[in-house]
Parts: sequence; structure tokens; C-alpha cells
Amino acid sequence: MRRPLAVLLASAACALGLALPGAATAAPPADGLRAGVGRADLTSPTGYYMQGWVRADAVLRGVHTRIEARAIVLERGGRKVALVAVGLNGVAEGVVAEAAARLRSRGFGEDSIVVSASHTHAAPSGYYDFATYNTVFPSTVTLTDPAHLADQNVQGALDPQLYRFEVDRLVQAITRADDDLGPARLGWGTATLTGVTRNRSLEAHLHDHGITEEYGHGTVAQDPSGYVHTIDPEVQVLRVDKQLAGRYRPVGTWSTFADHGTVNRYTFGVYNDDHHGAANREVERVLRAEGDVPAGQDVVNAYGNTDEGDMSAGLDRTGPAYAEEVGRREAAAMVTAWRRAGSALTDRPELDTRWTRMCFCGQDTAAGPTSKTAVAGLPLFTGSEEGRGPLYDVTKQPFEGYRLPVADPVDPTHGVKIQVTRQGGGPPSAVPLLVVRVGKRLIATVPGEMTVEMGRRVRAAVLAASAGTGVEAVQISGLANEYLSYFPTPEEYDMQHYEGGSTMFGRTSSVLLQEQLATLAGQLAKGTPATPPYAFDPRNGVKVDGAPFGTGATTAKALSQPHGVQRLARAAFAWQGGPRGLDMPAGRAFVTVERRAGAGWVRSTDDLGQQLLWRVDDAGRYDLQWEVPRSEPVGAHRLVVTGNHYRLVSSPFAVAPSTRLSVEPAGRVRYPDAVPEVDLTYRPAAAEGAPRVTRPAAAGAVRDRFGNCNGAAVTLSGRTGDAPTADPAVCLAASGRPAPAVRPAVGGAMAGPGTLPTTGGTPVLPLVAALSALGAVVARLALRRPTG
Repeated sequence: MRRPLAVLLASAACALGLALPGAATAAPPADGLRAGVGRADLTSPTGYYMQGWVRADAVLRGVHTRIEARAIVLERGGRKVALVAVGLNGVAEGVVAEAAARLRSRGFGEDSIVVSASHTHAAPSGYYDFATYNTVFPSTVTLTDPAHLADQNVQGALDPQLYRFEVDRLVQAITRADDDLGPARLGWGTATLTGVTRNRSLEAHLHDHGITEEYGHGTVAQDPSGYVHTIDPEVQVLRVDKQLAGRYRPVGTWSTFADHGTVNRYTFGVYNDDHHGAANREVERVLRAEGDVPAGQDVVNAYGNTDEGDMSAGLDRTGPAYAEEVGRREAAAMVTAWRRAGSALTDRPELDTRWTRMCFCGQDTAAGPTSKTAVAGLPLFTGSEEGRGPLYDVTKQPFEGYRLPVADPVDPTHGVKIQVTRQGGGPPSAVPLLVVRVGKRLIATVPGEMTVEMGRRVRAAVLAASAGTGVEAVQISGLANEYLSYFPTPEEYDMQHYEGGSTMFGRTSSVLLQEQLATLAGQLAKGTPATPPYAFDPRNGVKVDGAPFGTGATTAKALSQPHGVQRLARAAFAWQGGPRGLDMPAGRAFVTVERRAGAGWVRSTDDLGQQLLWRVDDAGRYDLQWEVPRSEPVGAHRLVVTGNHYRLVSSPFAVAPSTRLSVEPAGRVRYPDAVPEVDLTYRPAAAEGAPRVTRPAAAGAVRDRFGNCNGAAVTLSGRTGDAPTADPAVCLAASGRPAPAVRPAVGGAMAGPGTLPTTGGTPVLPLVAALSALGAVVARLALRRPTG
């Protein structure tokens, strides 16, 4: 029996949790949920050192993708909660505390704000209240060239302007979400994602199973539960739909997946939210389209991070095109979880929190005492597996796995760690902890980078403490509300890989977190007050007294014009403006690509996406490149620069089909492979709409659905056909259309820093003292790994 179309549409809408246009929606109850979303542009001026790579030659000189703060505010029964994700390497509690103080009149406090960092390594450093995390190691250049001696931050100085900027933008994002409040409903969904991340400290993880392998000798097959147990495959999504014009529409998701923000290396040298940025934009695009969300309503995917301490997609992929690939795969899983959440939406969710601040004061735990003193271990100094640090540039030897044969007798709380710096007063000695109940799940914050196995233990402990309350699952929000380096299991710590060497307060630091979070969850379950917070100044005496950033040049002039270009290549434009990228307006397009349509021009894209990149030098010269997508309509285009105080329009130039399709011996048609650290956008594994080729073909005979073609003959004897300088007229010959005038396509590298060794990780105290201590350790121990 055939069902009416209206019934089929209604069934599909029900599965997605959407209301059909014209469908009546019951009025929300008086005590129902209200929700709102908002965002703020976190892209600060150029010239800052990158946070995470921790080296003086890792400097932000331009922008590929904007970094943002995305906020979701939930309100019910007089209680508010703000869930925020920021495109930063980490979060400073002083910034959160100051923002909470400014938002107190709106009903917020530190006990109702969760701020999780994406952990991109292409964001600025210099806004932490504690010097340890502002420190930048010297590079080879700064150590050998006196002219560059000042190009480092070994003292960990804080930048007052950047600190104020971070506070202002966090307040702005939450305020916008609070102003957006309206009747809403929410629900949780879960999906799994494999094949994207790997465990970068595999031998340490295997030690959780009692398996001891020295660095570089472990295999995934040794895990009793296989590959999936070496990673965290869960994608968790809190779906929020808001009532708009009488119908519920999707406006926000709070999403997590465990993955380091290190696909883009420091040599790329520009602001970029790595794979998180790509995932956010794709999820937001899908939700807006599928929910038919009005243009005036913002849609946000607040994608922070979770137990990513040893999780990375950057071991196998490098560069922005591959970051977009990862982000698209993450987005697909998030959309799957979002759809699943549609079957369990409620406008009366439980909403409650418990917050405290705990110190590392030498407390006892079930696994032994913690330390009172922060200590950096030897493995920290050569960085993590997907990238090494400046010391590795000299030694060519990673220190992962170096450890003492027995616990240090002077301070046994640090176990077998080879102690390099004892950082009294360096990093914060107290951290905030927050447990939030939203519906049938809990969010538990971790003030740093927790490994996947430690994350499992924390979730289990928090869930057990919530027994009998209807809580079904626990979501860890990592890098949240403060940063205190790494939190591995005690067994992983004993192997002293990068994560163990970067654990500040000893072998049982993570166990203390686990126990304190479980206590908070139990207090929430019983309805009793939270443990009183430890008396501590998270601002470390820092005041918000920096001047606001300037707004750039008042005029600009073109220096060079773009020429005709093939798809998948880059059009270039240069102009003279003001230094440090201050000309860029916050939250709106700086550069727009327009194409001719009849007698006028229409927008194709802008720099709020992933296709454009600009760099600026100290004199205010901007060099822009637009990577033309494979589907861009051919014909005349232009670039429009709209600064805070000027508007500049380039000369028109032609976009033509690409002649870079190639054919593998098996007959699959391919786009050119993305060049790491050069190409900006994702390319599918196979050319879209191009049938498999079974015999040799002449130039121009193989096409995708956009009209791109092979510029050279295909022989099937190897991967043939790619011809970047071929005349694009060959692609249009069969259609009889003339090819736009175009010079040979440019597909090479954009001007920038040379390829250098890379690193990933955590800054520490001034390097002068650290190197001195390190030298003594090296001399005493002869740097031999244990053999057992």
C-alpha cells in the first residue's frame, strides 16, 4: 500500500527530530528549557608565537581560517549553564574567572561555565596567568644568530593586550548566546569514528595491560582488544533545537571527539583551527540546510576536545588540505550522532552543576600520594611523536622512554621521572573542576590533556558515583577551564613517554582528579553542596589592564594583480595596508571572492571559509592567495578586500577548468594529490562524476562533472594525464565553449618559511635554567634507557 507523501515526510522529519514547515508545535511549558547560541571571532593580530609548538621560529604571520569562540547557553528553573568551545591551544582559568565576574549579573559564575579548547597548535601564546605556559623555547636561529636573540619568550611574559582580548571575546560569545535565548529542547546522541586517529604513545598505553615494550617497539595488535581500544572512537553530541516562528529548528551542538590539533605543522605559520575548524563549518552547514534555519539565526557546532592526550590524526597527515579531510570525517560522525539525538529530545532536561577548585597539596589517593611540587621530566624536552622540539633539532634523539630504574628517593611522588626542572610557582598548583548534568548525561571537566585509558577510568568512576539518578553516560570535556599539561594513568606515567614526562604533579595526579570528579558527581547526585574550593588566585595577580587592539590602516593600495587561473591552482593579489593584520574586521569577511553574473558581481566565497590564505609582513604588505575549488564556475572573477577602514577591488581575472585530472593504471580518475603544508582544501579520493577509464584516452577526453579534464594523453601505463600548464581549452573543446583567457596554472608552494623539524607539546619554565639542569641530568645518567 502506498503511503501519502505527507506521511512519508512526517516520518522522516520525526526521525530527524525536525518540525515540518506548517506543522503545529505545542507551546513550551512555563518551566521548560530555553537555549541560545552565539560566537565571537578569536583571531588576534599576527606576530604571536604559536601555543603548543613552543619554539621561537613558530610565529603566526597570517590567517588561513578564523578561530572562534562558540557558545551554547542553557537555562531552566532559574539555572544557567554556558557550554563554550574555543579555537585555542588551551584555556587559562584567570580568563574564565574574569569573564564569569563580568557575567555575574546575567546569572553566570565559574560554577556554570565550561570552556573547552580545540587544542589547535596554530593559535597564539601569551595569555596564560602563569609564566610556564607562555614560555617559548629558543630555536636554532635564535641561539646562533645574535640578531634574533630577542625573538623568543624564555621568561614566559604575558601580553596584556592579548589577555584582555581573550576575556572580551569570551564574554562576547556567552553574551550573544544569552541574548539569543528562546524555548528549546535538547537530546544526546553518540556515534563512533575509527581510522582517523592513532595512539601516539602506544607503548605507554600497552603498559596499562601489563605489557612492557620499549619506545618504538609496540604494535596495535598487542592490545588485547585491538585497535579500537588504543583510541577513543566515541563522538558525543548534545543537540539543541530552538523554537523559531512556532517550529523547532537545530541551532547548536556541543560535540566532542578525542583528537590533537596537530595536523597543521608550525611551518605553515598562520592562524588555523586545524581539523576542528573544518568540522565546525561542515556540521553548521548541514544543520542549517537540513533544519531550514532562517538566515538571521546563528547555528554553532561547539567542538572542544576530550581525552585526547595520546590521540592524534597528525601522525599520518600533514597540512590544511588533510586537516579538512579529517574535519569532514569528524563532521559526518557528528551529524550521525545529531540525527540519533533527534529521537530523544526533551524540553524538560535535568540541569544542575557542582564546582570546586582542588589543589595539588600532596594528598593521598588510592594509588599513592601526589606531589606538592611541579616537575618537568626529560621526555618533555624533545616533544611528541607527531613533531619534535628545538632540542631534538640538535640531538636528533627523542627522550621518550628515558626513565630512572627506581623511584627518585628525593621525591618519590614523581616516581621514575628524570627530573629536569622543579617548578615551584611555575604552573598553577590548583585547578577548577566542574560536573554538569544535562539531561541524561554528565559533563566532567579536565583541566588539561587526559589520555584515552585514563579517560575511561574517569568516566567509569563518575558514572558509578551517579548510580540511581538516571544518568546514562559521562562526557569528558578536556582542556577545560584551565591548563595543567598531561594526565596519564599511573602505568603510562611509569613508561615516561612524552605525556608522562609532561605530567606536572607526579605519578598519581590523574587519580586525584578521578577521585575529586567522582566526589563532585556524588554530591550532585545526592543534592548536597560541593566541596568548598581551595583558596587560590587563578589570575596569579594578573589584571585586565591592557589596551584594546588597534583597527589598522585607513587606506590601502594594490601592489600586484591576479592573473587568470585554473581550478585547483591559486590566484594571487597583494596590497599595502597596516601591519599585524589589524586591518581585518572581526567576525566578518576581510576578503571576498566575487564572480561576474550578467552585468554585476555575486559572492563566491570569502575568508571565513578555507579557500583563502593571506600573510602580512612587518611593513604591512599583504599577500593573498585563493585556492580555486574544483567546482568553481568558469569566467571572470575579482577579489574584494574590505578592511576596517578601506575597500580595495582587484582587477578581474578568468577562472578556467583544471587540466590536472589523472588516471591510475586501474582506471580510477584522480584529482592532484594535495601538497602537504601548501594546498589548502580537501580533494576526494576519486574525481567526482568521472567514470572509470578502461582504455587509453586523448587529452581532454576524461572529465569530471565540473568539466575539469586530463591535460595530457592517458596511457594507463602509470598515473598519467596531469598537465598543470596545458591549455584549458582542451577541456571545453567538446562543448564548443571558448576557454577563458588564462595563463598557465600555478600549483606550486606559496612563499613562506622553509621546511623545518616540527614539535608538539607544552611550554615550560625559562630555558636557560632548564638547559642547565638538563645538562647535569645528562652527565649523571648518560641518558640510557632501561632495558626491562
